[in-house]
Amino acid sequence: MSWKIKETEEFEYEFEKLSSEIKKRFEKQFSKVRENPYGLGKTLSCPWFRELKNDKFRAYYLIYGEKIIVLFVSVSDKKNQQAFIDKIKNNFVAFKELVENEKNLNDKHFVGVK
Repeated sequence: MSWKIKETEEFEYEFEKLSSEIKKRFEKQFSKVRENPYGLGKTLSCPWFRELKNDKFRAYYLIYGEKIIVLFVSVSDKKNQQAFIDKIKNNFVAFKELVENEKNLNDKHFVGVK
C-alpha cells in the first residue's frame, strides 16, 4: 500500500533552505516512508509522531492511518530539535484538522528519487 505524502507550507519553506545533498538524502527516505511510515524514523512521544535524521537536520512527520496520509510538518537542526518537537506536540489538533480537511496541504513531490 502506498501512503499519500503531504507537507505543510512551513515544511516546504524550511526544506527548501537545506543543501541539495541533504534534500536528496531526505527524499530517498521519503520514498521509503511512502511505503511504510512506521518502518523508518525515530518515534517521538507516540507511534504516529516521528522524525527522520540526516546529518544535523531532522524532518518531522505525523501519520494518519485512517486517511492513509503522512504529513511532513517541519524541519529543524539538532540545536532547535526540542523546541520544534514541543511546537508540533502543541499543535496536534490543528494538524489533524488540516488533514481532515486536506486544505492548505501540498502534495510532496519527489525530485530525482526513484
